[in-house]
Amino acid sequence: MARISRFTGTNFMNRQSPYGFGIRFYVDDDKSVFADVSFDESKEGDNGILHGGAIAAVLDEAMGTAAYEAESAGYTATMTYNYLAHIPLYQQIHIRAWVEKIDGKKIYAACEARLADSSIAVTGTSLFIASETLQKLIEACPYIPEEH
Repeated sequence: MARISRFTGTNFMNRQSPYGFGIRFYVDDDKSVFADVSFDESKEGDNGILHGGAIAAVLDEAMGTAAYEAESAGYTATMTYNYLAHIPLYQQIHIRAWVEKIDGKKIYAACEARLADSSIAVTGTSLFIASETLQKLIEACPYIPEEH
């Protein structure tokens, strides 16, 4: 059963558009994280297409959230993305990220962005360096959804 991530996310990610992305990540039982999102013209690269840097920022945050959920929050050291298809504005896409391996302080994560037809638009990998200080900071102020 999926739940919302306890990581509040950065202001850049969770603020509403045009100042941010308005994204909250959910966590599956396997600790992978996901979100279904669409982007408006404030994130446009050219001619109705999402800017590549915008999706890179979202995928970086997704992989960082997955690292936190694996109890290894860290800072991004490297990111590599493969852009396979344009992402149209205003079309819902599915973001997913997961931790592939933890080796000491090194956290290896991967991600993908799928279009509405389930085809993959972007894949990526990242190396994070674990930070106990960051993990404790996030745990000190977890996101707790309001009960309705």
